[in-house]
Amino acid sequence: MNNLALETATIRHLSHEGRGVANLNGKTVFIQNALPNETVSFRYTRRHKNFDEGYAVEVLENTSPDRVEPKCPHTAICAGCSLQHLSTEAQLTLKENTLKEQFKHFAHIDITHLEPAIHAKAYHYRYKARLSVKDVIKKNKVLIGFHEHNGRYVADISSCAILPQAVGDKLHLLSKLVSELSVHSAIPQIEVTISADETALIIRHVEPLPLNDIEKIVAFAEHEGFSIYLQPSKQDKETRVTVAAFLGKVLKPDLKLDPRPSAEDDNLLLIKLWPKNSPFLLHYNLPHEGSTLYFSPTEFTQINPTVNELMVAQALSWLAPNKNDRVLDLFCGIGNFTIPLARHCFEVIGVEGAEGMVARATDNAVHNHRDNAHFLAADLTQSITQVELLNCTFDKILIDPPRSGALEVIERHFKAWQAKTIVYISCNPATLARDTGILVNQLGYKLEKIAILDMFPQTSHVESMALLTRAG
Repeated sequence: MNNLALETATIRHLSHEGRGVANLNGKTVFIQNALPNETVSFRYTRRHKNFDEGYAVEVLENTSPDRVEPKCPHTAICAGCSLQHLSTEAQLTLKENTLKEQFKHFAHIDITHLEPAIHAKAYHYRYKARLSVKDVIKKNKVLIGFHEHNGRYVADISSCAILPQAVGDKLHLLSKLVSELSVHSAIPQIEVTISADETALIIRHVEPLPLNDIEKIVAFAEHEGFSIYLQPSKQDKETRVTVAAFLGKVLKPDLKLDPRPSAEDDNLLLIKLWPKNSPFLLHYNLPHEGSTLYFSPTEFTQINPTVNELMVAQALSWLAPNKNDRVLDLFCGIGNFTIPLARHCFEVIGVEGAEGMVARATDNAVHNHRDNAHFLAADLTQSITQVELLNCTFDKILIDPPRSGALEVIERHFKAWQAKTIVYISCNPATLARDTGILVNQLGYKLEKIAILDMFPQTSHVESMALLTRAG
C-alpha cells in the first residue's frame, strides 16, 4: 500500500499502543507516528473490516509539544520500538494512563495516586533481543533486525538505538558477516544477550556450519569483541564434530554444551564457540544486594539491567521482609528476586514451572551462599501438589508471572497461604488489574501502592508493581 495517495486526518487521542486515533469516513484509523490534536498526512498501511491502520509522514498543523526528534533513522520502517517521536515524560504519562484505565475496566478500581515511576536511560538499554535474519535476493543483502511495522518483513536497518552500542552500531557489520557465510540462507535468527562482562551472539542455524564459516565467525567475534554461541539442532552431528575439531578437544557437557538447555525448542543444542576455554554461563550482578546470578544465554532474564536493579530494590522495600518471615516467590525464574530476598528473611521458597530454571536457581543460591533459599518445580496454572506448599502459610508473597497473569494460583491457593503482604510485578496491566480485582474484592486485600516500571522505553510495553496488604 506504499504507493497509495496520502490522506489527511486529525488525531483525537492515543491508543494504549501509542498510536494516534482518528476517524475518517466513519471508520477508526490507528496512525503510527501521530500525536493528539495534530493534523497529519498519512499513508494507509493496512485495511480491516472494522478499522484501518496508517503511518503519518508529515505533521500539517498543531505539532504536539510532546513531539521529539527520534534518535534512530529507521523509526519509519522498524517496529522494534514505536514511541521515539514521543518525549520520555509523555511516554511515562501514557503508560500510567494505560494502567489506570485497565484497573478501572477490569478491577473496577479507580487509581488516584501512583508512586513515582522507575525509569533509567531511554536508549541503549536493551540487553536481550532476538533479531530476525533474512536473505533478500532482490536487495542482494542479508537483513538483520526487527520486523517492519506491518509485521511481514524484516526491516532494512544498519543500526539500532535501543541496543547497547557494542552491538547496535554494528548490525551492518553483522549483516556483512552473515552474507559471506556459505549457509547464510539457513540462519533464521541471531539472539543478543549481554551480561556483566560479555556481549554474546547466539547464532541459530538449520544447516551444518562448515569449518570455513566457523573460522569467519570467530575472526569476526575476535575483532569486534563478541562471544559466540551456536544453536544447531540436536541431530546436527556435523557441526559438533567441526566445532570440536576447531577447538582442538572433545566437547564435554560441562564445558561447552549447556548442561540444562532451556531453549523453547527441545531439539536445539547450545554450544559456546568463542572465546575458547571461557565459562559457558553468563552472569549479572545486583551489587546493592551482594548477589551474582548466572544464566544460560537462552534463559529468561530482564532485558533492562538498570531498571531491574531498581525494581528488585523497590520490591524488597515494599515487601519489607524480616528475619522471621517465610516468603514465597512465585514464577521465580533463576532467582532474580529469591536470592536477594534470602538475605533478609528466615526462609524463601521459589517456585517455577521449568525444572531447568529451578536447577539454575538452586545453583545460584549455592553460589551466593543462601542456604535459606529453596526452589520447587510446579506448574502454577494447575493445582499445586507439592507438600512443601500444601497446608502451609507464608508471611509474604512476591509474584512475577508471565503476560497471562496468575489467575489460577491466586484463585486456588492464596486464601490458604494467608499472606499479609503481596508484591505483584506484572508485564501486562490488564491481567494485573484482573488479578488485583480478585485479591481486593474476593480475598480482602487492599491496594496500598502501585507504580510503573519503564523496562521498555520507546515502546508501549507497560511493566508495573503493586503492593497489597491484608489485615488480621
